[in-house]
Amino acid sequence: MDKIPPRIALVGRPNVGKSTLFNRLVGHRKAVVSPASGTTRDRLYAEVAWRRSTVTLIDSGGLEFTEEAGLPGDIQRHIRRGLEQADGFMLVLDAQAGLLPADRMILDDLRKTGKPVILAVNKSDRRLAVPPEFHELGVAEAFAVSALHGYGTGDLLDALISRFPSEPASAAASDVRPLALALVGRQNVGKSSLMNAVLREERVIVNDMPGTTRDAVDTLLSFEGAPVLLIDTAGLRHRRKVRSPIDLFAMSRTLQAIARCDVALLVLDATQGVTRDDQRIAAQIAERGRGLVILVNKWDLVKGVKERALPETIRRTLLPAMGAPVIAVSAKTGYQVPQGLQKARRVGAAMERGLSEAECLGLIQAAWRSQPIPRFRGRPVKLRSVRWTNGRPAVAELLTSPVGWLPLPMRRAIQKRFALHPRLSGVPVHIIVTAADRRRP
Repeated sequence: MDKIPPRIALVGRPNVGKSTLFNRLVGHRKAVVSPASGTTRDRLYAEVAWRRSTVTLIDSGGLEFTEEAGLPGDIQRHIRRGLEQADGFMLVLDAQAGLLPADRMILDDLRKTGKPVILAVNKSDRRLAVPPEFHELGVAEAFAVSALHGYGTGDLLDALISRFPSEPASAAASDVRPLALALVGRQNVGKSSLMNAVLREERVIVNDMPGTTRDAVDTLLSFEGAPVLLIDTAGLRHRRKVRSPIDLFAMSRTLQAIARCDVALLVLDATQGVTRDDQRIAAQIAERGRGLVILVNKWDLVKGVKERALPETIRRTLLPAMGAPVIAVSAKTGYQVPQGLQKARRVGAAMERGLSEAECLGLIQAAWRSQPIPRFRGRPVKLRSVRWTNGRPAVAELLTSPVGWLPLPMRRAIQKRFALHPRLSGVPVHIIVTAADRRRP
């Protein structure tokens, strides 16, 4: 069994550059960065490979010692729970602000855990040296870095690998690609609550304030013996409602999560029904060719609605979700939450399996017979053959003559046949119509 890479938590006051350093060490912009204090809220995990070894870095919000209620208090409790999971700490300090009493207080807390601590004195942009005052902390391993420019990060990674050695992952393990599932939806529909319900721990912060989640939070887990990458995302809304740069970055992260997932779990609020924003999100998922499962959350708050009638009700009002699995769930009680992941795995498997060209041709011919014969400039358009290609999305290419063209009603009839096929439930299929080559036999 492969050894789990050691987990190193980046800790420090707000605005010392933890997320910027995290992004620099990871090699891409995974965490949202802003000059505003308190930008980072949830814990972000990322593996960093360096000199044939691997460590897992944990980014979290700035550590403070206030006992505020509401979201600030939730964030601080969430950070401290993350410290319990870490095998060691990278205390990030600000060379430009100098050594502050809060830095000493944080270090005292870290020392009480008995776990190793390395100092990263960030913002050493002009002179790559640890200022003398930071040596007063008594930590032998202290490194001057500039997360903005990348100065000193190589020495820092060398120290991390030396202090927290790990075994290289086996080739067999690295070849197994997890199924990527993204929890997407409007704000306050319960995406983070569902994430926590799946993991059975408070992995992400849950709060009634809209926009609590800002980063796309990835969590790798094993579900029914198979690896799954579960991605919690910030709530999407119409662009004209987005006012702050942080919210704009958060929406960008969500769209990126949709683009890199295999199957999107679109979360709806059972108490509000389908809204225009839900329709826009479903359309974005369909345009990107990702699999789709509908989770109707907060089912414990709904009275007098028959669950059996739910799929047909949702599909009538959410056209891009035609044929997608619809499941009533409750993050609060755990009702049918595992079934949502089971359906998503089936959709992922169906995307890999797809249809044979003979099956695809049979579906299209059935739709063809249900519609008037398509005509182009008075001439009947004939279906010559069909090509099926699996992928994200699956593609059905229709070869027609005398031209590669079909009227919209015919396209919709074919699309409906695909959507309602039992083996294509939740599987996106894009239709391409091209002119048949008459020279082909």
